[in-house]
Amino acid sequence: MINKKEIFVNDSVYGENFINEPIVIELINSREMNRLKNISQYGMPDEYYHKKNFSRYDHSLGVYFLLKKLGANLEEQIAGLLHDISHTAFSHVVDWVFGDPNKENFQDINHFNFILNSGLDNILNKYGYNTKRISSFEIFGLLDREIPSLCADRIDYCLRELKMGGSNTNFYVSNLTNNDGQIVFNNFEAASNFGLEFLKLQKEHWGGIEAKLRYFILSNILKRALEEEIIFKEDFYTIDYEIIKKLEKSNNNYIIDNLNLLRDGFFVKNSENGSGILLKKKFRYIDPEILFANKIRKLSEISSEYKEILEEEKKVSTIEEKVVYGGIYG
Repeated sequence: MINKKEIFVNDSVYGENFINEPIVIELINSREMNRLKNISQYGMPDEYYHKKNFSRYDHSLGVYFLLKKLGANLEEQIAGLLHDISHTAFSHVVDWVFGDPNKENFQDINHFNFILNSGLDNILNKYGYNTKRISSFEIFGLLDREIPSLCADRIDYCLRELKMGGSNTNFYVSNLTNNDGQIVFNNFEAASNFGLEFLKLQKEHWGGIEAKLRYFILSNILKRALEEEIIFKEDFYTIDYEIIKKLEKSNNNYIIDNLNLLRDGFFVKNSENGSGILLKKKFRYIDPEILFANKIRKLSEISSEYKEILEEEKKVSTIEEKVVYGGIYG
C-alpha cells in the first residue's frame, strides 16, 4: 500500500517496515528506482539462470532497512538505498562485456555520473543532500567496506540468498550491532556460521563453475549483438527483458542458439587436454568482525578452524582451470 506519506514493505529478511521519510518515499517512487525491479541480482532472469533470483530493487531496499536498523543516519540510509541504482541490465554480466570480471566495478565507476544525470540529482538537491557525497561509498562505513570486512551491502545480499534457501536469517540479523560506525557480530556462533555460509555461497554459487559459464555465454551473446548493432551500449540502461526481446528477434543463429543453451541447460566439465575456456570471476569472502572480550577481533583471529578454511578457499580461487561445455540435448 503506497500513499504520499507512508510506504509499507513486508521484506522477506527484515519483516514489516513503514517508511515515512519524504525523501526516501520520493526516491523509492522514482523511475530510476523502479527500473531496478526488472534488474536481476544474479545477472540474468530466472529463465536463463540455474537459481531463483531476487531483484536489485529488493536488495537496495534491504540495504536501506539494515542500515536503518543499525542506526545509520539518514544520509547513509539514502546512500544505501541508491547504492545499486546505476546497475545496468544483467548486473555484473556487464563487467564481462565492458569491464573486468575480476573486479566487477563497472557500476561503481559510473555511479556518480548516473545519479548526476538522472532525476535523482534533483530529488537529492531538493532535500539538501549532496550528490557527490551520496555517491561516495568510502564515506559510509556501515554501507561499504573493503573485503573482507562486514558491510550492509555484503551482508544483505548474502542474507537474502540464505533466506531463499530456508536459513534462519533472524539469528544473524539479531546478533549484528553498530560499533562506532562499524558492523560487528556480538555473538561468536553467529559470526562463525555466517562466515561459513558466505564462503559456501561463493564456492557453490557466485564463484561456481556454472555461474561463471552462464556469465561467459551471456556476455559473448551481448558482445556479438553489439558488434552487429542488434543492441547498443545505451540499451544497457533499460532492463533485462528489453534487451532479451531484441536478442530473440535478431534471427541471429549464434545468439538464438546460445540463449537456448542458457534456457535449456548444458553440461560443463574440466578440460582434460588443456584446451577449452578459462573462466575468471571476482572472489568474494568475509572475515567477520566480532565484539569479543570488549575488543573487535576478526573471526580468523579467534577461530583457527575458520582461518584454515578461509586460507584454503583463497588458494582454490587462484587455481586456473579450463573447461569445455555443450548442450544437453545435442
